[in-house]
Amino acid sequence: MKKLSIILLCTLLILLFTGCRKNVYPLTVTDFMLDTLISITIYDGDTDALNGAVKLCKTYEELLSKTVKTSDIYKINHSNGTPVEVSPDTAELLQTALDIAERSGGAFDPTIMPLIEIWNVRNRTTPPCDTEILKLLEYVSFKSVKINGNFVTAEGNTKIDLGGIAKGFIADKVKLYLISKGVSSGIINLGGNTLLIGNKNGQDFSVGLQKPFGKNGELSATLLLTDKTAVTSGVYQRYFKYEDKIYHHIINPETGYPTDNGLYSVTVIADSSSLADGLSTACLNLGTEKGTALAKSCGAELIFITGNGKLILTDGLTETVHDGKKYITLKQ
Repeated sequence: MKKLSIILLCTLLILLFTGCRKNVYPLTVTDFMLDTLISITIYDGDTDALNGAVKLCKTYEELLSKTVKTSDIYKINHSNGTPVEVSPDTAELLQTALDIAERSGGAFDPTIMPLIEIWNVRNRTTPPCDTEILKLLEYVSFKSVKINGNFVTAEGNTKIDLGGIAKGFIADKVKLYLISKGVSSGIINLGGNTLLIGNKNGQDFSVGLQKPFGKNGELSATLLLTDKTAVTSGVYQRYFKYEDKIYHHIINPETGYPTDNGLYSVTVIADSSSLADGLSTACLNLGTEKGTALAKSCGAELIFITGNGKLILTDGLTETVHDGKKYITLKQ
């Protein structure tokens, strides 16, 4: 009887200690998906919420990929112009992409896939020939995509690539999911698309603004933000060099060539990460004046970095310097 009492006491102590064990914050998970390294960090909530967020990213990747044969986008691109029934999420994202394309005058265009494929900057060492580019430009037009409820039609030889907006859309969905699981503070980073949940212990989160072509994580500035998203598009992220000229992955839908307007990067600060994602490409293609006008019409702020390293901020942002480091915040 005494032996049984000791066993029961030990069991009770184990249950008490394990039951009282708390999560050690922050909780972080990293993975490679969406063609990039992602990380999600939370400062409250639990590991189940974190694991569920990663699973959600994978689900959306399989839904929106242009290469996964079961995805909605793959089916549209191989439909030969016939209507394809897609998920409500896919229809929502496509509509957002078309809206940004319309507002930007085509500076962002989700039908740019043929040009992305021919440039293929990760594997090319020389530019494609002019005649190839001109031919493919005929197939790039967001107006060739029609949405009717959950049915999508890509007319003619139109091919869709949502690489310029999907990560932002997924980040928005992950944020909503984490909030539904009780998370009130966190950082969602999907390869340069940073979306913040609340703040960090009552203070702004710090988000590093990478210096174009910098080394060892060198920063141009640090953003101090609460409950916002910051999305950057830059010419330094994927490129090849030919005859001392850089050919990068951000293709101008109007010319068919990598955009070349003296800008090295554009960072968009907004509430919606899908909006910021699409705007970052559009504003880089449009340049400072037209890009600023577009962003302001959408309620977003911009940070341009020029080829000589100059930072150009829209009027809703302010820059301060402490100990030789630049900090950028939203004006109150």
